[in-house]
Amino acid sequence: MGVAFEIRARHLWDGKTGRTGSVSVGVEGDRVRSVGKDGAPAPAGGAEILDFDDATILPGLIDMHTHLGINHQTGDIRAQMKDPAVRHILAGVQSLRTDLESGVTTAKLNGDREFYDVQVRDAIREGSIPGPRLFVSGRGIKSSHCTGGVVATAIVDDAESVGRCADANLAAGADWIKLFSSGGVFGTLEDVLRPSYGFSQLSAAASKAHAANKRMSSHCFGGEAADACIEAGVDVMDHGWLLTERQLEAMAKRGMWLCPTVGVLTHPAGTLEHFPEGPKREDARARVDAVCKVTEAALRIGVPLLVGTDAMHGELAYELATLQGLGGRPETLLTAATGNAAHVLGLAGEIGAVREGAMADLVVVRGNALSDVGCLANVLMVMRAGKIVKREQVLKVRMLPIQSRWFRYRRET
Repeated sequence: MGVAFEIRARHLWDGKTGRTGSVSVGVEGDRVRSVGKDGAPAPAGGAEILDFDDATILPGLIDMHTHLGINHQTGDIRAQMKDPAVRHILAGVQSLRTDLESGVTTAKLNGDREFYDVQVRDAIREGSIPGPRLFVSGRGIKSSHCTGGVVATAIVDDAESVGRCADANLAAGADWIKLFSSGGVFGTLEDVLRPSYGFSQLSAAASKAHAANKRMSSHCFGGEAADACIEAGVDVMDHGWLLTERQLEAMAKRGMWLCPTVGVLTHPAGTLEHFPEGPKREDARARVDAVCKVTEAALRIGVPLLVGTDAMHGELAYELATLQGLGGRPETLLTAATGNAAHVLGLAGEIGAVREGAMADLVVVRGNALSDVGCLANVLMVMRAGKIVKREQVLKVRMLPIQSRWFRYRRET
């Protein structure tokens, strides 16, 4: 079988470094077969040449924090978690299709109902439904006194019970273990930072995951819970919204990954938008300001970075643009969304990369994403395992850069 597609553009991000100049990527079957300069004769076998001109070719993006059956943009996720099974799963399948068409070809689900995530992952693998390649966590695990973690359905308190829940998830086919060691982000600082799990529960889960050659992540905002996560060997801290600089520096020293998911708070359709006007909304705005300052510090200190949407489906480009607005360098953010994530998932060089022999998960976006990650919102083509799942006609159009409404709001006020 010869090369089926030769994809041409002006810029290339290969998962680790960027290149500007005429570039081309040859695809045969589900693999990348060549990466080089374009302008050569078409490959033998009559490959279709897709020339996108002033555009960037990237590996398929990797969302390291999302969920199956909920969508923060449609409001009340507690109600969504109570939807009938068929409605819940169908909503999740539609959301995953939205993710795929936005350029996300791999995603990690961070806790869902009744192992539906395992079933949907397997259906995508079999080709029964379209969607990103999935890594799943099964039932999220939280304490009975945790104020957050709506998606968590395994409710236990002691370390031994946490270990049993981790075993049950692994036996059901989970790829990761997910715990909730903090509650909700809004309210008094004392309540927000009150730990719902400590070292014993976190280390019990970590030991189960690592013994099975898996990883674990924890929903955590800061305080004592963050110290316990760092000490217990948690692989990824989700959110980390109120970490101190001491804790950020400890994470950087240990090489512990942070997935900040700031966009779920700042997006025009995100969590904050569902607060009614009044004092509570203003308090929430102040909390979001504090979260943004912590994220700026994390980017400055150089905590190892992953990116995720937290079920803001189709909005990974917004997340990246928000992090860029908080001081993230484009190469740091592109690495987080490609090469870093592939490494954490154990598939470095297989996904999250444009190199000979890698999986042909490819995204083409209009403009130069090497200098502005906002370009990722202007998707021209998405290829998943060598098959084109979205393709826009290439036209001379004016590019509209993505911008976080949060930053517009702050400048205006």
